[in-house]
Amino acid sequence: MLNRKRWLWVFGICTVVALFTSTQLYLKMMTSNPSWAKMFFVQFLAWQTWGMLSFLIFWLGKKFRIDRQSYFRGLLIHIPMAILIVLLYLLFYTTISTFFQSGGYIQDSFTANFKAFFLKLFHWHFFIYMAIIGLVHALEYYTELKSREVEAVNLEKELALSQLNALRAQLAPHFLFNTLNNVVSTIKQKKEEVAVSMLIKLSEFLRMTILESRQEQIKLKEELDFVKRYLEIEQFRHKEMQVCFSISEKTYDIFVPGFILQPIVENAIKHGISRSTTAKKMEIRTELLPNRLKILIYNEGPSPLMRDRLKQGIGLINTLKRLEKTYQGRASFQLQAVANGALVELLLPLSPSI
Repeated sequence: MLNRKRWLWVFGICTVVALFTSTQLYLKMMTSNPSWAKMFFVQFLAWQTWGMLSFLIFWLGKKFRIDRQSYFRGLLIHIPMAILIVLLYLLFYTTISTFFQSGGYIQDSFTANFKAFFLKLFHWHFFIYMAIIGLVHALEYYTELKSREVEAVNLEKELALSQLNALRAQLAPHFLFNTLNNVVSTIKQKKEEVAVSMLIKLSEFLRMTILESRQEQIKLKEELDFVKRYLEIEQFRHKEMQVCFSISEKTYDIFVPGFILQPIVENAIKHGISRSTTAKKMEIRTELLPNRLKILIYNEGPSPLMRDRLKQGIGLINTLKRLEKTYQGRASFQLQAVANGALVELLLPLSPSI
């Protein structure tokens, strides 16, 4: 299909040029009452010949480049080839012009006609050859530039994905070790049944995580299921903790980075609810804004300096890094002190950058 389109383009261009040159010759020779149809036919044959030759010149241009590495080699090939092709073309043009007695410089003999065409047209058609070579080089350089740009984008995406995977790999053991420490602590308190239930919940959570481990983006509903399983594990230790979900149904199918909320929830328990005997409440709320997903996570408890709080945990540090890698600065993360606790506000674009 592509070759057919090229042939059609070349045929159309050569036909237009033939119309132009035949009309120009006709206007020059109007005093001698020439035949425009005959002139057009000769010009049509001549320029269609150039059209066919252009495919050969394109091949030569791709095969023998004129660049820094092969400058002299390219010139040594293309200059003789240009002379040879132009001479062959002029021989053909002289033949059909002499036969049809059309062309503007027609003499009685073939030799005289060839000499006239050579003096008048050689430099012009030599330039056409070199112009086609220049066009070939321009197209080749453009194709190579686009190829390098695509390759650079792909490498950048692969780098970003590898960095995200590294962050997720760092986060998973962090969560696992914390949970296992809680199990050990529960066993030491002679609460074996609670520890067994915690391990069962942990295995269910890890199974869900493994099933989605190859997906960088998952639906918010699935991410919330992860969070709920995690909170079920934490509620073994914080029996009085009350969790309220206020989720807009419009947000369930929005894609978010997998495992992005659990570190925030873990941070809320570790630095909020577990620090106060009166802190019990946690609330997770979502809202769909124009081109944005808004997620609010509130917890009761003491509100230390937020800057220090951000420095304390690997979970939040990784969360911030993942948001940056995924959304390239288009996501917003705010942690602020509010009455009786702390509030995290996440604003995520609806279409991530990778």
